[in-house]
Amino acid sequence: MKYLLDANVLIQAHRFHYPFDIFPAFWEWLEQKNDEELIFLPDQIIAEILHGGDELADWVKQKDTWSIPCHTEAVQQNFSDLSNWTMSHPQFTQPAQNEFLSVADSWLIALAMTGEYTIVTEEKSSPNSKKRILIPDVCLEFEVDHCNTIDLIRTLSGHF
Repeated sequence: MKYLLDANVLIQAHRFHYPFDIFPAFWEWLEQKNDEELIFLPDQIIAEILHGGDELADWVKQKDTWSIPCHTEAVQQNFSDLSNWTMSHPQFTQPAQNEFLSVADSWLIALAMTGEYTIVTEEKSSPNSKKRILIPDVCLEFEVDHCNTIDLIRTLSGHF
């Protein structure tokens, strides 16, 4: 299985759990897993991270082999399906629907819906949420595999 990282995986790792200066082994492990063609970033997630303009953005800029394009025909069809599903659920507020369809999360899921990837995210399921559409809940709806960072590390036998 191949994995797509949500921006929050890298952002939280950088800011809170695995800072570059204290846990370089974590970042080297991610690079190794990309070299093994196991971990990738959708181009929409890369754009989101680059917008931060910080040390993490500088690190991502150097990762030429990480990017997977989101604007293929299959991904765009999946995005259309996600959009229709999102707008047909009155459970979600209009701002929640608009936000979900305008951020990288929807493209991340649309890419994973091609069946080739598991999403790695730090978001937690909240099926009754009205104000936010969360990745794990959409993944459950569309039968897309997902996990968190620790599960990824365990699955790929990371040891630091």
